[in-house]
Amino acid sequence: MALGDSATTPPVAKLSISGAALAALLHRCAAAAGDCDGLLFGRASHLPAPPAALSDYDDAAAAAAPPAPALSISVSGHCSLSHPSSLSDSLGRFQPHSSPAPASAPAPIGFFSSRRRTALRPSMREAVLAHSLSATLASAHPLLLILVSPSASPNHSTHSYDYRAFLLHGGRLVPASLAIVNVGPGFRDQYHAFTAESPMPWLPSAPAPGHAHTLVEQKAVDEMVDGFGIGRLQELLGAAAGQAAEIDDMYAGMLSKLEKLAREVEKSNLRVLEQEKRNLLLRYKYAGME
Repeated sequence: MALGDSATTPPVAKLSISGAALAALLHRCAAAAGDCDGLLFGRASHLPAPPAALSDYDDAAAAAAPPAPALSISVSGHCSLSHPSSLSDSLGRFQPHSSPAPASAPAPIGFFSSRRRTALRPSMREAVLAHSLSATLASAHPLLLILVSPSASPNHSTHSYDYRAFLLHGGRLVPASLAIVNVGPGFRDQYHAFTAESPMPWLPSAPAPGHAHTLVEQKAVDEMVDGFGIGRLQELLGAAAGQAAEIDDMYAGMLSKLEKLAREVEKSNLRVLEQEKRNLLLRYKYAGME
């Protein structure tokens, strides 16, 4: 659940995070052995100015309404190490050499911090880290901080996650509203300006006459889509006729691949859950609580 979404100050920026990115972030915080932190990645863009009011009666309402944010910050992922307080030193200052992000990664837009069973207010270390990271990045947009507080019931049957977003604005961390963007008709406007960042997957070149593609090349294609040969995929990219049916078949193979992966993940999750239950029973047994 989100806490303190309504800020008392005018909105500095429009913050959003995809449902998948938020789920991955909460899972990372819950799976950590203790407190943890990490970098947030995404994009920041300027929003177009709202249209001017055409009616004289709208002047009073427009003057009383808070100004619309001119900046949009969207979170698409995170990066974190396993040990706590990996981003800062003992004084809370940012340590660039300890950053878990690879050198080729884009510049982060902020960071997150997870603390169990604590108030969702920035600590002194997090405030110092926010100023230090902002000075290191020297970005044109305010730095984003997401505080997470995971908790669980005594028997671990119920897990709760509280989170709150802050923006470094005017030298202090200001609470901000964080919108969750999911797929569906209600969120269609979020994808109008979508541009893909992933390049086209590598495809093997056409073999010499009298030769066939190797097993390694076919395996590389099978990792993306089941039952779709290399030659068929190359014909799809080069021909215009009959593309609709071919694309439908290709997507069917990709969905089949995803379904297999989902089944494997489901089975592994069941095994992990059974192991956690056995470990819990063993702890109760050795503690004399059984």
